[in-house]
Amino acid sequence: MIRATTGGVLKSYRANLMNSFIGMNKSRDTVLSQRIFNSFAEDPAAAAKAFRLRKSRMTVDSQHSICSDTLKKYQTAFSCLQSMDEALDTDTASPLKTISGMTKKWLNDPTGDAREQLSKALEQVSELLVQDMNQKYGDNFIFAGADGHNVPFEIKDNKLYYRGVSVDAAVPKVVMDGTDLVSVDANGNLDPNGNCYICTDSISTMKAADFDTKDPTDQPKVMKDATGAPVKVDADGNFDPAGEYVMLTGNIKTMTKDDYDAQKLEAEKLEYLKNEKYYVDIGLGFQENENGELIPSSGFNAALNGINFFGCGLDEDGDPKNIYSLVQKLTQLSDSVPEDGDWGSVWNEFDRLVGKLETASSKFKTEFTNLDANTTKLENNEKLLEDNFYNLQEQYAALEDVDMVDSITSFVWAQYCYNAALKVGNSVLSESLMDYLN
Repeated sequence: MIRATTGGVLKSYRANLMNSFIGMNKSRDTVLSQRIFNSFAEDPAAAAKAFRLRKSRMTVDSQHSICSDTLKKYQTAFSCLQSMDEALDTDTASPLKTISGMTKKWLNDPTGDAREQLSKALEQVSELLVQDMNQKYGDNFIFAGADGHNVPFEIKDNKLYYRGVSVDAAVPKVVMDGTDLVSVDANGNLDPNGNCYICTDSISTMKAADFDTKDPTDQPKVMKDATGAPVKVDADGNFDPAGEYVMLTGNIKTMTKDDYDAQKLEAEKLEYLKNEKYYVDIGLGFQENENGELIPSSGFNAALNGINFFGCGLDEDGDPKNIYSLVQKLTQLSDSVPEDGDWGSVWNEFDRLVGKLETASSKFKTEFTNLDANTTKLENNEKLLEDNFYNLQEQYAALEDVDMVDSITSFVWAQYCYNAALKVGNSVLSESLMDYLN
């Protein structure tokens, strides 16, 4: 026969009480952490899957943050350029319409009212351009390309510079022998020992047949070689013995090699700044190719290069493509005529440059439209990233998060059982005579 003692019952009671206490603590930890498991060992399969989901969620969250910042930058840029878009609109009462609508009669107005109106319109375009293009988003300049810490546009001696480079920088047009510059003397004739190079705003040529049929006393001045024979070139100004053209020298000028190299370097800098890119990861893949270079389609180019909006370099006629430079040339023409002067002598040149300004304005509107399209693209991408984040959050919650109603109910029941066990131990159990005898 087994004798039951109070000590044995207490020993069993304490063990069961401790199990109740451990169960209550576990239920309480579940309620506080709101997680089904708190260590990898509790559920390895679920923990591994949760780790992948957590990593994906953090990646999408980072991409969403980058996309949101880029979107706000683009929206700010759009707002900055709206005033310039209105100023360059030819369909409304804008400064460009005022400039384009000027006729010779108005510009020759003896009262000077039309010229005053023109000067104000030109000044308004110039001020708007520089003010809008030096705007900031946060601590960074919006239109500074990949360098947002330094002011993008500066005016020096009435010339516009973009990040220290003239917006009118261009490689001089020179006569080439293949890939080499052609040395000439001061008169523009070939001279291997010369230190100058032919430089023209546009290469002037004449058909060889037309040149040969002219009377020797009436033949135009052309570039000649060492034998005195005219030099034939192709339409681009490169040497071509079989070419149909002869280089005319009536409007040429020369430049030293150092000057040529310096201008070429400035033009190369400007071309680099024009095409400068700054890719960010907004959830398009962001992947490198086998050469370790980023695949452009997998990232988003967040750089806004101001010179792409307002033009840079020189065109085939040697005129600036930049709106500010064209406005300055028009202003100089306007200021060159006295109050009672006749605009007839400069009207053709003024009208020609207005056409160039309209072309540059059209390019600005194209870039402005592209900016609007990219802004819409960022808005759509931001919504897509938000949806992805919420979907991942739901998967993660279903895998790790507890049902709070069930967990709280379990905790309350475990706490009730523990308290009941304590009460039983205090009110029922006591040592018997046999415990003292033992």
